[in-house]
Amino acid sequence: MGVEVELQRSLYTVLTAAGLRVHDAAPQVADGGAAEVFPYVEVGFISIAMWDTFDRLGFDAVARIHTRSRSAEMMECKTLQGQIYDALHRATPAITGHRIVGLHREMTRCDRMTDDSYHGVCEYRALIEKT
Repeated sequence: MGVEVELQRSLYTVLTAAGLRVHDAAPQVADGGAAEVFPYVEVGFISIAMWDTFDRLGFDAVARIHTRSRSAEMMECKTLQGQIYDALHRATPAITGHRIVGLHREMTRCDRMTDDSYHGVCEYRALIEKT
C-alpha cells in the first residue's frame, strides 16, 4: 500500500485507541445531513510531497483532521482537538513499511456552522521515511 493509505490507517488506529469515534467520511442520510451521532472525528485530506535524502526515500505529509460537534458551545469541539493533540503531537505511531521521523500539529481552528454545529480542523505534519 502507499504511504497515504498507511498513514491514514495509523491515524485512525491511534485516534480510535484514544476513545474517539473516527471516520474517513461520516455516514450521510438521504437529505445530505450527517447520520453519525455527534461528536465525531474525520481523517480527511492527506497531501504528500517527496522528502528524499541522499540515501533514504521519504515523504512530507500533511493530514487534515476534522472535528464535528452539535454541542451548544464551542468547548466540545476544542476538547476533541485537545484529545487529538494528546494522541498525535510528537507521537511516533507505527506505519507499515515506513517510520515516522516527526509528527506535530501545525494549526487548529474551530468554526460555528450555519446549522449551529461546530466544525474544527487540525492539520498535522509528518516526516516519514520508507523502511
